[in-house]
Amino acid sequence: MGKKKAQQPSPSSDDLLNTLGDFTSKENWDSFFTIRGSDDSFEWYAEWTELQGSLLPLLQGAPPSSLQILVPGCGNSRLSEHVYDAGFHAITNIDFSKVAISDMLRRNVRDRPNMRWRVMDMTQMQFTNETFDVILDKGGLDALMEPELGSKLGYQYLSEVRRILKSGGKFICLTLAESHVLGLLFPKFRFGWNISIYAIPQKPSSKPNLQTFMVVAEKENSSLLHEIISSFNHSSLVCNRDQAIGLCEAFEKENQIRKEYLDGADIIYSLEDLQLGAKGDLTKLNPGHRIQLTLGGHGCSKYSYKAILLDAKEDSGPFSYYCGVFIVPKTRAHEWLFSSEGGQWQVVESSKAARLIMVLLDTSHSSADMEVIQVTY
Repeated sequence: MGKKKAQQPSPSSDDLLNTLGDFTSKENWDSFFTIRGSDDSFEWYAEWTELQGSLLPLLQGAPPSSLQILVPGCGNSRLSEHVYDAGFHAITNIDFSKVAISDMLRRNVRDRPNMRWRVMDMTQMQFTNETFDVILDKGGLDALMEPELGSKLGYQYLSEVRRILKSGGKFICLTLAESHVLGLLFPKFRFGWNISIYAIPQKPSSKPNLQTFMVVAEKENSSLLHEIISSFNHSSLVCNRDQAIGLCEAFEKENQIRKEYLDGADIIYSLEDLQLGAKGDLTKLNPGHRIQLTLGGHGCSKYSYKAILLDAKEDSGPFSYYCGVFIVPKTRAHEWLFSSEGGQWQVVESSKAARLIMVLLDTSHSSADMEVIQVTY
């Protein structure tokens, strides 16, 4: 009879996470969940005992049975199970890992029969517009926002969140609130959203740890702009020093931008801001109106461009064109005619267009040919 081999210890959570490498890889996550098994749940950040006091009050108001909740990137966390057991049964969970969804379905099919599970990519969700009252994200956005991969996936995901959330609904994002994450999250929910930040209580520890924060963005039926509100004293944060500094800087920077918007400062808008109504209805001409904006970038184009939108002044007609686009070469962008407001209005008058969009090229566009630039528009 051979000697019995000693049982190998199961890998720790940290060991398994180190094998993931790319947090956006479906294959890596399938392997991760296969190794852990269906009964070995993994919690990003805070445990339910730490979360429930801050989270459950946000779900009050509508009858629990009618509150449609989405948990994107659910993994094998027990978060949705706890929410279900608190009385909220209309929960849909999605993850792009078939292994995770299969395991979670088996784990819950008897005890939580009304909970739904779907294999789905959170950056391309297969739901109709305004489907959910609450979208509850625990670490999903953070996983998409690995610094070396850029913000493209995070941008796509948040665009989907905006699309499928009902008016009056809440996007509840549990996050480490790193500066590159907040740098995308805050602007994406700038017009027509009320944002609050909560610090999730931590377990006592001998040294400062990374703290979990809860960002709540409530969708309004308007394009109003509000300053972001935090429910904690920034100077009293007990988390990791770099984390605290990054959060405070991102918070203050965004609120300064919002204050400038509210004060009517001459700032550069994103195209998305304008589409959300930051400067009124752009489908209608507004004589004498001048707006600075950025075009391209964020996955829709390799390049971003500074542009000026000018609606011809009163009594400037007749016009030959409703809208014209004038691309200014980088060698001329510094000239008075194109860099000053007075010069720009002269260009509008000579263009015979009721609306002129002036696109200013710079040194970052040196390698771009005109065909690539024109495709952006």
